[in-house]
Amino acid sequence: MEAQKGTSLGMYIFNNTTKKLALILVGPLGCYIAYQMLFIGRYLDIEKYPILTSTYLNGATIIDSVCAFAVALLGFLLARRLGLLDEFLPSLERLSTPSLALITTGILCLLLLSMYRVFGTLSPNYVVQNYHTYSFMVTNGGAWIVLAMYSALLLQLMNMYFSGVTLKNGTFLLLSLLIVSFSGGRGVLILFALMFIVMLMFQRVSLLKFLIVAMLTAASMGVSYVIITSLRAPVAPAAIAPVAPGEATSRIDEIFGRKADRVASPEAAKESVAVDPTNSFEDLNYNAAFISEDVLSALRDEKIEPKAYALEDAMTLFIPRKLMPSKPISTAETRALYPHVAKRGTNITFPLKANVLMHLGGWAFYADWIVVLICQTLMILGVSRRTSAPSIFGFAMLFCGIGFTLIARGGIFNARLLVIVLCVFAAYAGYRTLLRIQTALYASRRERLAGPPSPT
Repeated sequence: MEAQKGTSLGMYIFNNTTKKLALILVGPLGCYIAYQMLFIGRYLDIEKYPILTSTYLNGATIIDSVCAFAVALLGFLLARRLGLLDEFLPSLERLSTPSLALITTGILCLLLLSMYRVFGTLSPNYVVQNYHTYSFMVTNGGAWIVLAMYSALLLQLMNMYFSGVTLKNGTFLLLSLLIVSFSGGRGVLILFALMFIVMLMFQRVSLLKFLIVAMLTAASMGVSYVIITSLRAPVAPAAIAPVAPGEATSRIDEIFGRKADRVASPEAAKESVAVDPTNSFEDLNYNAAFISEDVLSALRDEKIEPKAYALEDAMTLFIPRKLMPSKPISTAETRALYPHVAKRGTNITFPLKANVLMHLGGWAFYADWIVVLICQTLMILGVSRRTSAPSIFGFAMLFCGIGFTLIARGGIFNARLLVIVLCVFAAYAGYRTLLRIQTALYASRRERLAGPPSPT
């Protein structure tokens, strides 16, 4: 009996330790390592990116590895100090099935409204053929629709944070994520899916159920990512359906160089032609090495100077374009380093290391690991507070930690993160309001079922 008890205790400690390690691997540290390898490391080439490649060959790889190990060790020690993180008990009432269905339906209606605003039609065939136009125009005057959908997703995640993950609310969330994915957003949706997985992991759930849910979530988000990326890909001019107004198509043609005279024949279209990374669909989606190289080169040659680019963006971020027609479309970083990209009205997203260098200078090459450590700490504290003292601030800390997926891709000095913060608090206000309405409706229903008081 004692042996069985000891074995059970040993397995429990092993499972708890495994969860803490998993928290570090799926958190900011694991995310950043994966990002560095997939979007920067595999593109390193001494001929294409001489400064960046030589930097990593001359010690930067070792220093980055030491920093990563230090962040992992500090994170594990903090998680160990906080003790058990999966003793979760619901602190608020769960949203009902009608409430979850209403949220999901609202998200679908917002997506359809967004598409109709761009196309003037909801014909499935037309939308699919011209999706590249939609992905370009979706936030041009209609960003509030996308932000409303994100807020609805955050509301569902808050329901899970306070009342627990269940099969029902998990199903509604995945369905909502798939719907919102057609608005063109990909990185932020992966963030929402990760948060769902982390909250499920730190509940009392069997390993088999967790693995099944995790694999289904990963598969659905992966398929969604591939499909949306494929739909967004530029196509040959002959295959582009006419879009009204024509201005939208002409701007996209300009961005990716899709001029009819460039494709004189099918054979010519198949030829490999060197393309500037800022005009390459593949590079803009997957290659961050060229951005880091350009930042290092510009700083070395003093073509740009480190300054608060994010503050420039923040000063005009919340001013409607109708009130300020001259409001820049591109970020200050893009205007400084890639003026030709800013001229065409698009953005280059600066990864964390390049973003830190743009704001602080070359001395801050390794300062990105401080950001990783801070986000890792916030994530662990957010999980801990869900167990000990659940609140909007605990949710915000957890979201900030898992939100490192956005920071790795878009930097910490990014005015658009302010918009996400506002969405979090707007979602919380909506969540508490919906709970009150739900409670009031249940109370009213109970009173009706109870009938009038008996006469005395």
